[in-house]
Amino acid sequence: MVKTARKEGLMDFYVGIDVSKFKHTVAIIDQDGEIRKKSFDISNSREGFDSLLNELGLLGEKEQIKIGMEATGHYMNCLVRCLISNGYQIQIYNPSLISMFRDSESVNLAKTDNLDAMLIAKYVATHPFTSSPQLSYLIGEIRKISRAKYFLFGDKTACYNHLLRYLDEVFPEFVSFFKKNEDGTRKNMGRNLFESPTIRWLLSEYSSPQKMARMRIETGETLRRMSKGSISFNRFNKLRELAKNSIGYSTEVDEQIIRNLVTQVRIIDEEIEMLNELLEPLMEEINSPLLTIPGIGINLAAMIIGEIGDISRFENPEKLIKFAGLDVKVYQSGTINHKGHIRKRGSPILRYALALSVQKLRIHSPVFSEYYYSKLKQGKATNVAIIATTRKLIRVIWKMMTTNQVFNNIKRD
Repeated sequence: MVKTARKEGLMDFYVGIDVSKFKHTVAIIDQDGEIRKKSFDISNSREGFDSLLNELGLLGEKEQIKIGMEATGHYMNCLVRCLISNGYQIQIYNPSLISMFRDSESVNLAKTDNLDAMLIAKYVATHPFTSSPQLSYLIGEIRKISRAKYFLFGDKTACYNHLLRYLDEVFPEFVSFFKKNEDGTRKNMGRNLFESPTIRWLLSEYSSPQKMARMRIETGETLRRMSKGSISFNRFNKLRELAKNSIGYSTEVDEQIIRNLVTQVRIIDEEIEMLNELLEPLMEEINSPLLTIPGIGINLAAMIIGEIGDISRFENPEKLIKFAGLDVKVYQSGTINHKGHIRKRGSPILRYALALSVQKLRIHSPVFSEYYYSKLKQGKATNVAIIATTRKLIRVIWKMMTTNQVFNNIKRD
């Protein structure tokens, strides 16, 4: 039975919203589980948002209204921002939780927008509800910046790969030359060759072996200063000689493409720097304890925080491990009990951030370093040891975010 909205000061209302690209479906029930209004659609527009605010206003005080929706990427962002700015309480749920709730509620496997909205409303009514609009907004902004940077890093890597491909044709000896020290021993490369401002400048100004072979002595002095002595005059002369005898061949098209790629990398770096300037005050305001983990700076912490979102969504660290896609497939049949590969579901950006974090922790944290090498001593393969260490990190992250404890306190537990 559908009840008409009435002003009842003590009545709580639960709103489920099924989000999609062009419209959102809304269901409203009261604290007795009674439907207050049949499921209805609103357009993803100002008119649609105003109609929803009008319906919510008929229910009662904002403190009485709890709104839930599934995490559906960017489609929900405008609606969430509208509701938060109007003072409503919102909680975003992991879609897998709603799916499991659907299975537990009924054997009816029908799936429509109306049923989904009602299911979310029932979930909100029967599960703990926590809402922090300001925190949600900050995390949302951090997530957008981190994801934008992640895709820019991908674009940058693509540029580097294209540079390698063209240099393999134009000047195939170039990369191997700079990966070796002056005495011929192999360099311990801590970063990509093309991250070097000196290498970028060299490729911009002299984009073919023919041009490098004709470099003047003044260019040698410029390279020596830019590289802080890494490219000595002796090394400069070797580079010119190598270029003179290169088996590579270039056309004006090849040279222009190389210059364009270097320019694109420079532009991407500038865009990343601008995003970093936006990110820093947000991370300062959120003041996350994750920044106390050795080796994890603002960028990695932001990626982790942005992808995890509201930590209260995860009742225990094992659920966070599953969300990161680092749980292991298990096959059981009779006496057979086999563990397979990790599932790799969930956020690839979170897995990327965790993988980089573990690399740094193996260097900067004795606790994680000892744990990693203890796995190797047990005969575990390198990848298995890394995954085990990553799971340990996730458990620590869950504890830190749940209790707001700094790393040193967690480490002693």
